[in-house]
Amino acid sequence: MDFSGIKAALSLGGGFLRDVVGIDFGTTGTRAVRVSRMGGGAWSIVRVWSGPATGSGACVLPRDMRAPAGALAVSHPGIVSKLLSIPRPSNKLDDVPIAELLGITDPKAFRIAIEIQDSTAGETHALLAALPDAVARATLSAFVQGFPAPQSLEVAGLAAINGMVLSIPGNRDQGVILLDLGAETATVAIIVARKLAFARQFRIGANAIMRKLGESLGMDAETALGAVGEGIVDAEGQTGAAFEPLARQIILGRDFVSRRHNVRPGRLVVSGGLFQTPCWAEPLAAALGVEVTVWNPLAVLPAAPDAITPGLAAQGCRFAAAAGAAVAALEAKRP
Repeated sequence: MDFSGIKAALSLGGGFLRDVVGIDFGTTGTRAVRVSRMGGGAWSIVRVWSGPATGSGACVLPRDMRAPAGALAVSHPGIVSKLLSIPRPSNKLDDVPIAELLGITDPKAFRIAIEIQDSTAGETHALLAALPDAVARATLSAFVQGFPAPQSLEVAGLAAINGMVLSIPGNRDQGVILLDLGAETATVAIIVARKLAFARQFRIGANAIMRKLGESLGMDAETALGAVGEGIVDAEGQTGAAFEPLARQIILGRDFVSRRHNVRPGRLVVSGGLFQTPCWAEPLAAALGVEVTVWNPLAVLPAAPDAITPGLAAQGCRFAAAAGAAVAALEAKRP
């Protein structure tokens, strides 16, 4: 079976979508990308917006961002997401202890979504995502009235990776590692031969990496971010050490895929606000010995004239989850 995409989203609505806004409730802010389908079936970004991180109150978008439907993306350290290999066909999963396989001790405290990637008579590969129920309720409570009507609720890292897959066809055909680095978590997926071969979320985010770098340099994390990112301080060794925990997890995943599929991915595509400054991808390129590409959705996805202001274009990597959620919602509900 051909690789059909990465999703594992909690579906909240149905119907064909022509106009959707992807909203990423991130740790450092709320970001939204509105995408509409035009004549002939083509779609484009019509507006991009960024605002402060939301609390438990209503989410009020500017009028030109209020699409009828919304694809919501959330980040939280308590989220569990991974690809599982289950030794039975997809039509016989009813008695599989999914929560136990995810390491969840209280299933009632989570909302769990499953996306079958491929299945044979003896094995099913399923991508699973478990969101704490409290996080889901808090997110959905922001839309008790008005637009948009929530259509899906998904893991921000998976939404970003979905966008990479849908917007770059080559990512489906060649061995590639996909990484979305959030503030508190990192989501990693590996695709080989048009199939999802590995997916996992780790509690290693940009904040932890910058804290470790700052400690090694005798600076606070924010000072280290600016000093190293702007080339004021030469800290190649310290930077490599700060990225080492994340690089080690990616290497373990790549080695697993190499043994299982006899394919060694040679490219890494990354997204996340930290990579807005390209130098932060270099430690991963060195540790993995691969070519690294930074995915900036606002630079590569089709957009209407004046849809993206210069100020937001400069922050394009931060919109990966919002853009990915919106594009996936449109593509999943074609007529």
